[in-house]
Amino acid sequence: MAVLFPTFQSLDIENYLLYPGTEKTPGLKLKFGGGPWIILGVNGLGKSTLLLVLKHILLGAVSLRPPGFGGERADIVAADKRMFAVRVSDGAKNATAQAEIRFGPRVLRVKRSLNDLSLISAEIINAQNESIASELDYQTIVATLMGVSRFEDAVRILERVTFFLETRETLVWNSAAQFEVFRAILTPENSGQLRELEKEIVSSDSAARNINAALTRLVKRREKISLQQASEVAVRAELSRVAADLDRASKIEITRQLEFDECEQRRTDARLALKRIERDVDDTALKYERLKFDLLRHSFAELPPSDQYVLMKLVSEHKCLACGEEHADAAAAELEERQKDGQCLVCGTAKDFGENVVVAADALKEKADHVFGELVRLRAKLANAADQFSAAEDEYKEIDNALELSQQKSQTLRNEYRSLVKKLPNKEQSSLSEDEKNIVYMRRQVSEFRRERERAEEKIELLLSFVVNKTEEIRVSIEDKFNITAKDFFAENVRLVYEPRHDRIGQGGRSFEFPAFEVELTSTATEGNFIRRKLSQVSLSQREYLDIIFRLTLMEVLGSGGGTLIFDGPEGSVDAVFAQKAGNLFSKTRDSDGEYNNILACNIVEGGLIPNSLKNFQGMGRKRERIVNLVELGAPTAALNVLRSEYNKIVDDLLKNDPST
Repeated sequence: MAVLFPTFQSLDIENYLLYPGTEKTPGLKLKFGGGPWIILGVNGLGKSTLLLVLKHILLGAVSLRPPGFGGERADIVAADKRMFAVRVSDGAKNATAQAEIRFGPRVLRVKRSLNDLSLISAEIINAQNESIASELDYQTIVATLMGVSRFEDAVRILERVTFFLETRETLVWNSAAQFEVFRAILTPENSGQLRELEKEIVSSDSAARNINAALTRLVKRREKISLQQASEVAVRAELSRVAADLDRASKIEITRQLEFDECEQRRTDARLALKRIERDVDDTALKYERLKFDLLRHSFAELPPSDQYVLMKLVSEHKCLACGEEHADAAAAELEERQKDGQCLVCGTAKDFGENVVVAADALKEKADHVFGELVRLRAKLANAADQFSAAEDEYKEIDNALELSQQKSQTLRNEYRSLVKKLPNKEQSSLSEDEKNIVYMRRQVSEFRRERERAEEKIELLLSFVVNKTEEIRVSIEDKFNITAKDFFAENVRLVYEPRHDRIGQGGRSFEFPAFEVELTSTATEGNFIRRKLSQVSLSQREYLDIIFRLTLMEVLGSGGGTLIFDGPEGSVDAVFAQKAGNLFSKTRDSDGEYNNILACNIVEGGLIPNSLKNFQGMGRKRERIVNLVELGAPTAALNVLRSEYNKIVDDLLKNDPST
């Protein structure tokens, strides 16, 4: 499944005081073709604001919650609809922004008020110019244009891949965010159901834990009251003993239940492992049989097809079509022996089958031997998996019996406790009886919520396996593309590896496998080779550019029909040398058809970032076309009024530079 990432083609901003434009061309009127585009300026001119306009003209006044299993929390929340109004003195009363955005073959035109981000108009540009009436309809259309099932997933993909803004969530360093992106793109048909099951698991798990905490407090209160209210010495002593025994028995029962749950998980894992290996054995055996047939076909190369069929039937199934014998084992063995010795399979005479046939046969035999070796290894692995499953099954039965015994003991003690309560005075009996009823009721509730969680976990397991399998299908493409791109950027050895994580959806319950990639950097700064994998182990520039490369990789591998990547502040974390490398990285999105482009917002800085980003465009004129110079187009600050000429000179010098490569 491929997603259609948006490609921004144009942006028109009118009557917004932050971007007055020029006397000849008021406002901002930007056309984006393929390749890199750079929004240049200094602090206070609205570089980051311009990127936010691009984002929210497409998405509206929404933002995405942090990644992770959010339970009942909504995936998207309302953003500040006045975010642009508060940045200008007139409240952006008459300010509007309009963009044309391509999704594969279709183009969306959308216009919003910058006063409150309300939708003014939206339409699909075609012969009929299909108009979109409401924000809700618009959100549905955006999801459809991108090829995902929900607008929440469209927001998730755009926030995590397309927009790398001032406040950003990492992707390559956040396995939870990766899973949400893969879920949205690779299994759009299941994304909504997966999210609902996540909610159900988290909700049931939370309810079970909360009730269990209240239950613990009530049990302690019951014990305390039973001792305080007992008027009979013997009854009080017996109640104390039974309550203590019941508490111990309940703890043992809970322990047995946890052991049972863990054992059941191990048994399930062992069964799944056995099934996977059985499938691998079957696939390898089939592959081996096919190679045997190919080898036999080379041996029968000079025979007519009908004769080949008779002999192959005899060798493969030990069945003679001439006489109908179903168990011609000796004849089949004789033919296999002749084939191994290079003899004619019909008469047994040593024969030269020709160099081409021999070479092909030898190659097939070598391949068959290799596959047979793999088959032997898998069968040994299968036997070991069968033993592990058998051991898990035996352990399951043993723990199940122990759980049943502990449950019986707890029930016996509860009955004994109730019997003793009846011997107390009426007031004491009523209080303790009420507590006991509440305890029984709450225990039932805890069990019911846990069963609800387990039912949801059973349903989600299959859907999660689809996400994992789809990710594994593209794993090599993602790793190869990332590693090639990173190799040109980093002096260290950098490698992206597929490393699935195992995690629970709730705080309790089963653990599942989730698709995830991680980065390995091999540092030679210290003695020996130290491999760094954690976010805290890498520098800010490494962290950001590894994330940028990962997003570029996902757009190319998972996308269909191009896309725009939008970066804020790519110059801030790199030194002079790596600024050149960063420019080279951004320059690679050159595309005359406009299928891919990127939009960078950065300060006017000397060095190689800006010249190298534009190195594929020759001449001052072509390079200047790629620049949105807010020094000329933005509302001037006090500092800019004094230093405008100096900034423009630096821009001219940067565009004249012959970039380092």
